[in-house]
Amino acid sequence: MISRDQVQRLIERPISGHSILSAFLDMSVNSDNKRTYQVFLNKEKASHQELDSDREGKHREALGAAFARLQRWIDSNFDESNKGVAVYVEVGGDWLEGYQLPIPVKNRLHLDARPVVGPLVEIVNQYRHHGVVLVDRQHLRLMSFYLERAFNEREVTTDPIPAPHDIKRGGFSAPDYQKRKAEETRHFFKEFAVEVENFVRRHRPDDLSILGTRENVKPFLEYLPRALQKMILHTDSIEIDASVEEIRRKLAPAFQRSMDEEESRSLDLLRDRVRQDHMAVAGFEGILEQIQAGKLQTLVMARDTEYQGGRCEECGFLFAGNNDTCTYCNGSVKHQVDLVEELLRLAGNQDLDVEFVRRSALDDLGSVGGLLRF
Repeated sequence: MISRDQVQRLIERPISGHSILSAFLDMSVNSDNKRTYQVFLNKEKASHQELDSDREGKHREALGAAFARLQRWIDSNFDESNKGVAVYVEVGGDWLEGYQLPIPVKNRLHLDARPVVGPLVEIVNQYRHHGVVLVDRQHLRLMSFYLERAFNEREVTTDPIPAPHDIKRGGFSAPDYQKRKAEETRHFFKEFAVEVENFVRRHRPDDLSILGTRENVKPFLEYLPRALQKMILHTDSIEIDASVEEIRRKLAPAFQRSMDEEESRSLDLLRDRVRQDHMAVAGFEGILEQIQAGKLQTLVMARDTEYQGGRCEECGFLFAGNNDTCTYCNGSVKHQVDLVEELLRLAGNQDLDVEFVRRSALDDLGSVGGLLRF
């Protein structure tokens, strides 16, 4: 799993003087039930001519040792229930960090002064953390769904009053029993609402889905604080003892619909602002100017975007064009800089909102746009 906090730590990791090998590997199985990441790794390793004479176990090259450490991490740590990994290895140093992902990632390998974070930024901003509540009159189940996997599961059970056939002579009359059961349900729902509130405070989901029998879900909503009611994404019926996979299938359309609606809202707002030339910018040149001036509020980027530009080796300013000298300090400009990576790093350091949309949706705006603070 990977969290926003973990990605931010990667962004803030200081340059150590050693290169970082950043590997993103698709660990899913193909139609022959085989994983093909090794073919990609072997091809990447073969592209480095300096490793032609490198010997397994007695590496002459620090890069060869880094590839070997990467392989050992996969062999020792990979959980086959996952479909992707991101592994960072310091070349010639001691640092290594790996993340397992329940979703596949595109095979990529980079050698740079800093960890490459773009693919992980896209993942943590594209997938929301959904809170799920299952409720009936006597039971409560809580869980989170993130990256298509359930975690933070918790169950709460109660001790109901006995049914009529268990009551001894002289016990409750039928009307009294019904009144007691109604009062019991109110008491349990109040307790359950507190549990949900504590769950949200502890795990901070982005939204809530409330599931259960139709006769229980609607009454239970009234016991939730208004702040939690505003978080409700979806309500539906399902048995309290449904399996996690049944719950995931039940909610998948709602989760996808929420993602699509959020994307549409972002695109509509961006296009409207750009059309009116009001507090918005589109294209890499404009975005770079505004984000480096500290004026950007929200970055909107097409998924899987690639774009190269330049960076001044003196002041660090980024350029979308092919400048040979910096227009600000006349320093020399380094070319073939990954501007998508640089943009996402700047966004992370400035704590900006980052939203990813389908690639075709931003073709006419240069694959990237943004809303301005002022």
